[in-house]
Amino acid sequence: MPEDAVEAIADDFADDLDASAAVVATVPRPPRPAVAPLAIGLALTALAGFGGAVVGGVGGALLAGLAALGAQPAFALALRGGRVPPREALPVAALWALALLATCVLLAWPLSALRQGGTLGAALATSAVAGLVLIGLWRTWPLWRWQEGEGGDLRAHGRALVDTDTRDWRGLGAAALLALPLLGAVLLAWPDLMSPALRWAVAGACALAWPLAHRALLRLPSPSPVRDEDLLQAALDEDDAEAAGIDALGAAGEGLDAALYDAARHGRVERTLALLDAGANPHAPPPAKARDQRSLAMLAAVLPDLRLLRTLIAHGVDLNDVHANMTPLIAATRDSWHGRPEAVMTLLANGADPRVPDADGNTPLHHAARSADPGVAALLRDAGAEIDPPNREGLTPLALACTAGNWRLARFLLERGAKPDLPGAVPALLAAAGGDEDDPVGVQLLLRHKARADARDARGRSALHEAAYAGHAEIVGVVLGAGADVHARDHAQRTPFLEAARGGHLAALQALQVGRPDVHATDANGRHALILACRADAPTPALIRALLDLGLDREHADDDGRRAVDYAAAAGRWALVAAIDSDYGLPASVGGADEPDAPPPDRPPLDLLREALDAGDGEAASRWATLVDPVDLAGLLREGTLHNGAAPASPARIDWLLRHGANPDARDAAGDTPLFAWLAQGPSAAPAVQTLLRRGVSPAGAGGLARFLAGCVAADRADRGLERLALDLVERGADPFAASPAGDPPLALAVRLGWGALIDRLIAMGVALDARDAHGMTALHLAAALRREGTLKQLIVHGASPNVRAADGQTPLGVALSSGRRDLADWLDWRHWPLPGRPLRATDLPAAAVLGDADAVRRLLDLGLPIDAVDAQGCTALLRAAGGGHRGVVELLLARGADPALAARTGATPLSAAVSMRQLDIVDRLLAAGATLEQRLPGDVTVLMLAAALGLPDVCTRLLAAGANIAATDAQGLTPLHCAGLYGFTTRDRRRLVALFDALLLAGADPDAQAAGGVTPLLLLLGARAEPGTACDEDVVVAGLVRLLDEGATLRVRDPRGFGPLHLAALHGLLRVTRELLQAGAEPEARDALNRTPREVAVMRGFVDVAAEFGPRTGDVSMARFLRDRES
Repeated sequence: MPEDAVEAIADDFADDLDASAAVVATVPRPPRPAVAPLAIGLALTALAGFGGAVVGGVGGALLAGLAALGAQPAFALALRGGRVPPREALPVAALWALALLATCVLLAWPLSALRQGGTLGAALATSAVAGLVLIGLWRTWPLWRWQEGEGGDLRAHGRALVDTDTRDWRGLGAAALLALPLLGAVLLAWPDLMSPALRWAVAGACALAWPLAHRALLRLPSPSPVRDEDLLQAALDEDDAEAAGIDALGAAGEGLDAALYDAARHGRVERTLALLDAGANPHAPPPAKARDQRSLAMLAAVLPDLRLLRTLIAHGVDLNDVHANMTPLIAATRDSWHGRPEAVMTLLANGADPRVPDADGNTPLHHAARSADPGVAALLRDAGAEIDPPNREGLTPLALACTAGNWRLARFLLERGAKPDLPGAVPALLAAAGGDEDDPVGVQLLLRHKARADARDARGRSALHEAAYAGHAEIVGVVLGAGADVHARDHAQRTPFLEAARGGHLAALQALQVGRPDVHATDANGRHALILACRADAPTPALIRALLDLGLDREHADDDGRRAVDYAAAAGRWALVAAIDSDYGLPASVGGADEPDAPPPDRPPLDLLREALDAGDGEAASRWATLVDPVDLAGLLREGTLHNGAAPASPARIDWLLRHGANPDARDAAGDTPLFAWLAQGPSAAPAVQTLLRRGVSPAGAGGLARFLAGCVAADRADRGLERLALDLVERGADPFAASPAGDPPLALAVRLGWGALIDRLIAMGVALDARDAHGMTALHLAAALRREGTLKQLIVHGASPNVRAADGQTPLGVALSSGRRDLADWLDWRHWPLPGRPLRATDLPAAAVLGDADAVRRLLDLGLPIDAVDAQGCTALLRAAGGGHRGVVELLLARGADPALAARTGATPLSAAVSMRQLDIVDRLLAAGATLEQRLPGDVTVLMLAAALGLPDVCTRLLAAGANIAATDAQGLTPLHCAGLYGFTTRDRRRLVALFDALLLAGADPDAQAAGGVTPLLLLLGARAEPGTACDEDVVVAGLVRLLDEGATLRVRDPRGFGPLHLAALHGLLRVTRELLQAGAEPEARDALNRTPREVAVMRGFVDVAAEFGPRTGDVSMARFLRDRES
């Protein structure tokens, strides 16, 4: 590299170092904290802790507050650094003093209430104050930052705050830093808020936190003022956004009308005009779901800017269109006390009708009568508005103006021809006399315009009635002076004197004395002035004494039999009672006043009754009970003692209250009777509930039983006494179906409590067994989860389904398995024979036996189903199991004591069913169990006959070995060997037939036994009972024939048709059988009842080969036949 290049690089590097050093030298270093102000601040902080912890009381609190206040400017000046004039501390101290004072004033009540009662309202109020303080610090934090960091004139900083943007989120952080000293000062200065040790700990924390908070505040960037350019740009951006939004709505073609109404409601005239230009419909009705149903013209009529109204008029909007019972003109006159003459003039000039009323019959002039500006009324009159239209209440615009005390409008209307007395309307004088103020100006104005002083309204009341009841003494004097009748009576038969007493106004009463009223007058209910005064809202003893001085009878009773003193005592107005009757026994709690002349305080009899009951003073309680309404007495049923008002009253108190007229069916604000409300309290209210039940009070109401059970579950009480109470509630009409307020049905709650008797009762009443509780679990789920086997069985018996899933997808079986209870799972596993989904019946046991489900049969038996129950065919479970070959079920049933002798309606027995179905092992089991061998089936058939007819040599052998009677006969005289012969003709199993004959013949069966008609086993073997031509196996028949012939069966037998063995062989075309018979010596020339030989029968049947066997014989004579003939 060249040498000059190296020197250039070195020079550049040196220049960079010099520039960097210059930059570092220009960066200001943070000032170091001033030591003296910092030490003063720490000392003042320690003094604040000392004042609250050691001095205590109000003086200590004041010392702590002042010390904490003084510490803040000290810390602020210390952390600003450098030399700071002491006068700079004054504005900072003023700021902190103002903030601390405002915080303490705002926190005074909420914090005191929170410390004393700890109520939710006090906590919410304290939180609200804290939030307000934080928001205030957020909005003013630049003032603190400038004053602590820069100093200067506090007022100048305050003016600069107006043009400063305080909306950014760093202001919230600054507010939190400023709130730390305020919070510490309040904690240290508030009397008795903390213990001395804790106060010292807070003082130490403040000594560390306060300087750090001031330092963090000073390190925040100084807030910047808001520039005019920024404000202008924001406004332009808002206009651009609004225009873009309107363009988007117009492009979409929808939403313009809704946006138009929204802008009109918010008074955004420019936007509404822009929306109209963009295509919004000026005739569109307001959105149907909007709360504000004023039309667009109505909204425009109440806006200060009338451009929208003029634009709508230009678009042809109907100004007389009635929407929501209003017109734009009514809206313009109704919604302003000062009136809107420009809007009214615009509407009237464009055709608005001033005579259209609203829903209450008020025309625009009615509304204008309340306005302070008569100009609106003048415009309406000039436009043709009627001067005296009455509304639905009979009030004319003049009467409304008088009611409002608007004498300026009243004078205007009177001068324009309004009539003070209009037939069918309320006289204006009554409205003026009954106003809020005792101002006779309006009354005098009306009287000067010829108003009748004794005019009456529809109730028969005059202006004197109204003024007397309102207590307007000056108006009473004016009306009396104008000639009003002081004895006038309204429809309730009350005079003005009675009205003054009813209103409780002594001044009006005295003003009426000028007219000499009838002081002893009574109204339609027989009440005179003294009684009405005691019933007034706020009567005074002076009024009562004045009435008594007029001579009113204190013992006078009204139509209800009650005196004035009775009404006063019932209302707890003991001062009035004392004024009426000094001998009346006052309550002890109000009788002894501190000052002898002081009137006794008013206390309701209900409070006195409550105190007497709590004190156990029966005599006083009985006295006050007569003054208490039965509905209020019912309220005492819900109360306990003064110290335990939440609990029900004691049984003794409930009995006492009921005896003295308390209404147990009175309902509270929620619509609940005392009994129904107590049910939710569960065990704690049980004595009170029982007391009312003994008194015959009904517990009816939706969910009553569930309420009580839920209370017992919540209290974890499952006493049997409570179960008996629950059953009593059900018997007396408590609702067993509706769920509790939490959503738990009564059955689920009863399962939780383990109340089996109640569960039985609920099931018997038909409650839903599979209803889910609030957690989605059925009663069966709960029984499995709580491991209640008895309840589980109880529910299954009555039809609860084990297949219903809970909210988490588990079945009761899954719940049982998850809890490790296999014994419970067994009751829920019905996979082979499913539960029928209804209460179990006795017929379910044979049904389960048909399927061979031994587990289901076992469970059904354990559930109490009768073991010998029969189904629709009369079959027992043992018969069904035996016939189905279900050895396990048979074993189970026999072990449980099933009767093997029970027969079905068809006569079948378990043994015959097993024989029929060839179930040899079940036959052996039944025989071992003692099944009856000779029990006859239909037709007197025995089991042995059945086995023989079915060709079951093994079964016959077992039956014979068990003692079956080989010689038994049925109703036709057939023996088991006959039945075997019947079987032999149709079977094709040669060995089985031979084995069958062997078994029977070896057991002693008679081969020549004759049944009805002389039929023998040999004839039946040859088809004596079969139709001609019935197919058979000759080899089998020949084998059977040979076996019978070997046993010496005779061939000289005939059936009822006269057929012998050869006839039968010829009938069925049995060639080999024919030969065997002929070989055995059968008579070929024997004739039947129709005199036919076997050959003729064979020819008749077409069996030529068989007929040929009956030709002349060339062979030797059969020795067997010869021997048989010799023996015969």
